[in-house]
Amino acid sequence: MKLQAWNTETTMVLLKNQYVTIIKSQVLLPNDNTIDDFYTVTIPDAVLIIPITVNNQIILKTEYRYACKETMIECPTGMIEECEEPLHAAQRELVEETGYCSDNWTYLGPTRESPSKLTNTMHLFLAKNCICTGEQHFDPFEQIEIMKDSMDDAIKLVMDGRITSNSSAHAILKVARMLVEA
Repeated sequence: MKLQAWNTETTMVLLKNQYVTIIKSQVLLPNDNTIDDFYTVTIPDAVLIIPITVNNQIILKTEYRYACKETMIECPTGMIEECEEPLHAAQRELVEETGYCSDNWTYLGPTRESPSKLTNTMHLFLAKNCICTGEQHFDPFEQIEIMKDSMDDAIKLVMDGRITSNSSAHAILKVARMLVEA
């Protein structure tokens, strides 16, 4: 059976600013059922970096996430600015959030968080041979601490549920497999 697309009957923008757009739609499903209030949330596309130091340690960050009301362990991430290429955003975010830079970048592909409601793409990157170049440069609303660990320990953080961000877990496991196969 080939899955069919849903048809949009009506759409209403409930909120739109530089950070988020919330849309309420009425959609008709292929089986003729109607959903009167299907909500989608659009946030800017973003980047996530798996930074590996010259000593083969992964750089992770801890940051308080208000929406979840908890401090989370994640990979460095950030929004792609308007007209910015994903690689440039990744390079910028790595320096801003960690104070590290790299001259060895690999694009790992896109991923999506909560695709039933969110429309954005997270672009994953591997940055090897990272070296510390100076201080972090936070946005006014960021408060971040970095930590360095072995890849094996990062995998344990994913597997025991201490890293719960889907995109961070996805990228860590993907890179771990790549490094084993290399």
